[in-house]
Amino acid sequence: MKRYFYLCIWVIMITFIHSPSFGSKQWGTGALMVIIERESSSVVVVDSLKHEILGRISDLGLLHHATVSFSHDARYAYLVSRDGWLNKLDLLTLKRVARVKVGDSSIGLAVTQDNKFIAVSNYKPPVVKIVDAGMLTVVHTISAQKETEGGKVASRTIGMVDAPGNLLIFSLMDADGIWVVDANKNDFPVIKKFWDIGRMPYDALLTPDGRYYIAGLYHSPYLAMLDTWKFDQTRKISLNDPLKKTPKMGVRKVPHLEGWAMGNNLLFAPVVGEKRLTVYKFGTWELIKSIPMAGIPMFAMSGPDGRHIWVNFSGTNNSFIQVVDSLTLKVVKTIEVGDRVFHMGFSPKGKNIYISSYKDNKVVVLDTTTFRKIKEIPVNNPSGIFSTIRAHIIGL
Repeated sequence: MKRYFYLCIWVIMITFIHSPSFGSKQWGTGALMVIIERESSSVVVVDSLKHEILGRISDLGLLHHATVSFSHDARYAYLVSRDGWLNKLDLLTLKRVARVKVGDSSIGLAVTQDNKFIAVSNYKPPVVKIVDAGMLTVVHTISAQKETEGGKVASRTIGMVDAPGNLLIFSLMDADGIWVVDANKNDFPVIKKFWDIGRMPYDALLTPDGRYYIAGLYHSPYLAMLDTWKFDQTRKISLNDPLKKTPKMGVRKVPHLEGWAMGNNLLFAPVVGEKRLTVYKFGTWELIKSIPMAGIPMFAMSGPDGRHIWVNFSGTNNSFIQVVDSLTLKVVKTIEVGDRVFHMGFSPKGKNIYISSYKDNKVVVLDTTTFRKIKEIPVNNPSGIFSTIRAHIIGL
């Protein structure tokens, strides 16, 4: 009997010692930051509660303009590289568990509302690829093209978002259109097509409530807005400041509209090539102010409370960020962070903001209330910063 008792104890100890959790760190996934190491084909995963690097995942493809979305349980990160590799990363083991080729020049992705599929938009070939999120296999291809009198015009696809009703919405860059896809059906039909929305859409966002899809236009002085509750027609939102004309600047970087900000029932939008941030009344889309900025805004981002809008710049003054108060609509803080600030991301509930300094090989963590520096984290050529809170945000 005693021998049997000791045998049981031995089996329990061996099982415990060889379990995945024994002698290793454990963490949840709800407060992680996935940070792109642009030139190293890798990402680092950071615990935003402790501001510590948990590990690195490598061999992920060309990470210029790399984008990350998450499974709804925040267990997996889906990263699409510019050279068309979709990677599935396990955020508990910090390993890539699957990989599939989805294009030659990929530009964005979204996870469907039912968490079953990933939609990837491509420049080349001009298609959208639908991928099974579990097996990471391509299950459908949507060719983006417009019928004209001279024949079919193929188009790069951009501005991919997931929308309520388990829909997907994207824009056609070379065909001046917006398409809506029904992801509830096995053949992923395009159920709505909107044409002549403006010249050359380059990116788009979905407002936090999921109602409005807004596309930026490279060669038109307005935005194209689609009401997803009605799906009747697109509407123009003017970028022109009626009170003051501002000179056009050379475009150094086309900003991602996913970085446009909502706060105090207002929409804050960068103007391509100009040193100003436009402010619109949400819903009526009335332009109420243009805020002069220190440079050409690249990203305008707000924390969860919407009180402050954090802005970084391309070209001149790209080592600085400026903070706009959404109540007074004035710049309240200018902070020098490091050479070539590329991107920003908030920790859950917005206590801290992570800011990447590409040239200085660091990510700077600031307190969003005091603006005080909390920590500098060494990261190789950091660019995009993606928090797992994106797993629960419509349109990402």
